[in-house]
Order: sequence, then structure tokens, then C-alpha cells
Amino acid sequence: MSAGRPAAGVAVIAIAVLTGCGGEPRPAATSITPSSLSSVQGSPTSGSGQSASFDPCTALTPSFLASHQWDARPPATRQESTGDVRWKGCLFVAQSAYTFRVETTNGILAQVREKFPAATALTVGGRKALRYEARPDVPGGCTVNVEMRSGSLYILVDDPRGLHPRRLSPCASATEIAEAVSPLLPAGS
Repeated sequence: MSAGRPAAGVAVIAIAVLTGCGGEPRPAATSITPSSLSSVQGSPTSGSGQSASFDPCTALTPSFLASHQWDARPPATRQESTGDVRWKGCLFVAQSAYTFRVETTNGILAQVREKFPAATALTVGGRKALRYEARPDVPGGCTVNVEMRSGSLYILVDDPRGLHPRRLSPCASATEIAEAVSPLLPAGS
């Protein structure tokens, strides 16, 4: 997958409608599905793939989540793959009832750019990043991929009902989450 969730890369794991962990229905998201990645060419940045040195499910501690009001329910572990691309992390529900994912992937930014040429280039925590709406026709979702040594950090915000307490757009919210989480990435990752 190029931009978003490149076949060798960037984590763009969003679902039109999926059942999340625990059997709860997921609202429509604005990213591409893992199955749509299989048509993208490319290979992961590293042979071993995933950035195992960072686990969003443990790095985003209960106190960290509470300080940002992102702690409505315990995080739901997610692990998916499509071909050579792997995503691993957690689905979180904020107190305001919108959802977001924080995952690592062996997908790289070049693949995201290829898939989403209109993605906005950002710098998040001193790292290159791309922000994009994978499905602008489905409002309420936005994705940020932050460059990592062996792939990227993938953040997807799904807020179709506009429930963010400060009325941030999904892209502003995804950027805010990326800026809060990126300092937690280990040096050299």
C-alpha cells in the first residue's frame, strides 16, 4: 500500500464497518481496509518488519490516557496483517465517545505518499509525518503516519459525530494525538 497502509508499509488500518475487540460494532472510518493494500506494490523497510520496541498498548498508560481524557474504556488490542504489512496496537475510546487507534506498522511514509499523493507533510516530534483523509467521502476520519526506523506510527481518529470536546476536526485531533504520543517513541526507533 502506498500512502495510508502501504503494502510494505504505512499503517492505514481503517475500516468502513468492522467489529472491534469485544464484539462492539465500529463506526465508519475514513481509512482504507487491509484488503485494499494487497494491490499495492512495495516491500517493508526492514526484513523483520514491525517496530517491536514500541507497544502503544502499554506505552499509553492509564494516567497518560486520563490526562488527555482518552480513557473511557480499556484499550482493545488490535493486530492485523495484509501480505507483508503488519499493524499492531490498540483501539482507544475517548471520554467524549470518539475512537482512535495508535498502532505501529512496518509500512513506510513513501508508501503512504504513493497511495495518498495529497497527504499533508508534517513534522511531529522531530519526525517526518503525513496526514490525510483516506476517504474524504466518509466524514469523520483522519490518519497521521509518523516515520519510524522500521515503518511508522499509525494514528487514526474516527469521529463521525463530531464529539471531540474542544470541537477539533478529526485531522486536528489525529495531529494532537500524534504530537502527544511521538515523545513516547524510544530513541532510535
